[in-house]
Amino acid sequence: MRIAVYLVLAAACNCACAADVPMTLVSEDEAEPIHSAIVRKEAWTQDAVRRLRADADKRMREGSWTVTSERPKGVDLDPHDYYSEAPYWWPDPANPDGPYLRRDGETNPDRFTANRAALNAMCDAVFSLGAAAFYLDDARYAQHAARIVHTWFINPRTRMNPSLEHAQAIRHVDVGRAAGILDARVLVRAIQGMEFLSQTGAWDARDQAAVHRWFEEYLQWLMHSKNGLDERRSGNNHASWWTVQVASVATFVEDRAAQQTAFDYYRDRLLPGQIRADGSAPREEVRTRSLSYSAFNLEAFAMLCRVAQAHGTDLWTVHAKSGAGIGTVMDYLEPYFADPRKWSKELVAEFQNDGLYFLAFAGMGLKKPEYVALFRKLEHPEGAWLSFVDLIVGRWEAAAHQTRH
Repeated sequence: MRIAVYLVLAAACNCACAADVPMTLVSEDEAEPIHSAIVRKEAWTQDAVRRLRADADKRMREGSWTVTSERPKGVDLDPHDYYSEAPYWWPDPANPDGPYLRRDGETNPDRFTANRAALNAMCDAVFSLGAAAFYLDDARYAQHAARIVHTWFINPRTRMNPSLEHAQAIRHVDVGRAAGILDARVLVRAIQGMEFLSQTGAWDARDQAAVHRWFEEYLQWLMHSKNGLDERRSGNNHASWWTVQVASVATFVEDRAAQQTAFDYYRDRLLPGQIRADGSAPREEVRTRSLSYSAFNLEAFAMLCRVAQAHGTDLWTVHAKSGAGIGTVMDYLEPYFADPRKWSKELVAEFQNDGLYFLAFAGMGLKKPEYVALFRKLEHPEGAWLSFVDLIVGRWEAAAHQTRH
């Protein structure tokens, strides 16, 4: 499905508007109605717009970021390779120079995190600025987003290589693992931000083409490298987020075959392979942060179903032979989202139930207003991402109200 959105840019913007740009997380009947409602200053948009603008203004003072600015000590890598270290691995007290040991759920604060922090910041900034440029008709946001994108993906001196061969490494064990692909799940937000940026007409066509080539290479690596194939077969939340990345990147580069592969993998492997009839996910519940990982896996499911919904494919109502579907998982976990103290399995760290945006996606996709109500009830941290979700929810509620009346 394609979207043709024509913006009335503010006087500060002298760029022609783009049309026919695919979107990953918003559908054709959502994007422009939300924008039009913001232009009309409809009441349901105002708080989300305020928070979006505040976040974008903050991002205007940040960036750009690059993997080349901080490098790990004692690790021989191409300076353009992304590098991170696994969170739950620690030095062996009996052999400090030997292989690190795993302590599940206990985060080692001394690991190398600079590239991961930069990746997260870049993706959040591109999403925030792109969304603000699109929804608020302000070319300043688009121009800064384009500079950030150019630094991370295009500039030969600062660009990241399009792979994650060296993510979540373990000291004295390896220099990267398949599990590190999980780090790049935040690219979904950058992709949506760049799609918003494309809509404004304020992004240079040559840069757009260069970024598309980067993601085409990354998609090939994701689907065909050893690390990518191992992550696909991991059988837990890692496989779920691998599938989300494939679906999102494929949407961005308009690779319909790869997109369909991701949707089919959810239907044929993820749901039946991970979820029991009662909605539980055994591979997540054996973890020391069992509720957090169960929610994390459900988040990936909901994100994937949302991508599919935006492109005319219904994964929300898919069920395994056991009868389980994403609604089964939602019903199983929902009581613990509202009150995590009810969860009886192991939790070495407190479950954070703020910002559970996937409740909103599931509520809309499954036509379950009670999930949306719970999303509304739980605490919302400030930021562009939840402002974006609130706008989608607000439009959904407004459309339902108009239908009733």
